[in-house]
Amino acid sequence: MKQEIIPFIRSKDYKFIKDIGQGGLGKTYLIEDELIGEQFVCKKYIPMYDEHKELYYDHFVEEIKLLHLLYHVNVVRVFNFYLYPAHRTGYILMEYVDGKIISDYIASNPHRIDDIFVQVIGGFRHLEEHNILHRDIRPENLMVSNEGYLKIIDFGFGKKVLLNEDFDKSISLNWRYPVPQDFSQKIYSYATEIYFVGKLFEELLTENGITGFAHRGILEKMLPSNPDLRIGSFFELDRLIIQGGSPGLEFTEREKKIYRDFAMDVSKIYSKIETSAQYVKEPAQIIKLLDEVYENSILETAVQNVQSISRCFIKGAYYYNNSAEIVVDDMAAFLKMIKVMSPDRQKIIINNLWQRLDRLPRYTVEVYSEDDDLPF
Repeated sequence: MKQEIIPFIRSKDYKFIKDIGQGGLGKTYLIEDELIGEQFVCKKYIPMYDEHKELYYDHFVEEIKLLHLLYHVNVVRVFNFYLYPAHRTGYILMEYVDGKIISDYIASNPHRIDDIFVQVIGGFRHLEEHNILHRDIRPENLMVSNEGYLKIIDFGFGKKVLLNEDFDKSISLNWRYPVPQDFSQKIYSYATEIYFVGKLFEELLTENGITGFAHRGILEKMLPSNPDLRIGSFFELDRLIIQGGSPGLEFTEREKKIYRDFAMDVSKIYSKIETSAQYVKEPAQIIKLLDEVYENSILETAVQNVQSISRCFIKGAYYYNNSAEIVVDDMAAFLKMIKVMSPDRQKIIINNLWQRLDRLPRYTVEVYSEDDDLPF
């Protein structure tokens, strides 16, 4: 029966290893599952002051909900949780990050700041894609593992952007850095998070006397106090990093031709794009969607449903040309090539395709008078 409760054979036992720390809203412990030989961080909700137990319990539950949405190498992973609403307490079992906070790590490894910066932007881009604001950006919440992986931790003040609530608690926090003009407007957005990440890296560069930072031009776009002068999304930042290029990521002439043949086909599909439309951002998702189109077109010379291709690259409204021809062999060659490439090379290819689409006209009011264009 659907309503039947599933009984478990026994409760789970963990071995206590050590205390990790006491925060304002709880304690964290290092524990071990001896059956599988893995260690976890157990975060117990137990506020320092009893009067806060009821007040902040919902924040603890919200942190669990946010972490369950996330799966990214640069975001701490939650494995399980236990809630006891009647007692207003609970536990979260999370990934154990054995390492240092970002400021201590960079002090010992200043040569790695370029790579750590890229990882931080990648992690916050993942939060942005899931409509999550972290709202507590400081060195203590950015850990670097002993293997060199950056991990964003502590989502106690995090919030879903789509919730119908304001962000006063973000604005009233005791911020480490000078607050931007956003706060005087009672705004806390991704652009605000970009400002605080920028200030954090500005501090790291200054305190460690680092002069050879490869992404200084990008950092300058993150620092203006006026949000109108600041870059607005981590997606845009990630694109700027990709456009900067990386050594050792050259492409052969054959790979360039495969890309150009397919990209030229794709760019002919769209005539104009609505201003709020977004690109499909993950190469893996684009590849999956293209695979589905290819399976339905494998016996054809050209893709029969142009709209099925247009959806692989843009989410939102746009006008497309129904008479555009997408050569199936071009798509097959493109898919075969990109599937075997590293994630970095995949990002460069997709970003180059986005740059073609960037040049297309944008519109804000739908018009249905184009000769061959169909509204979508």
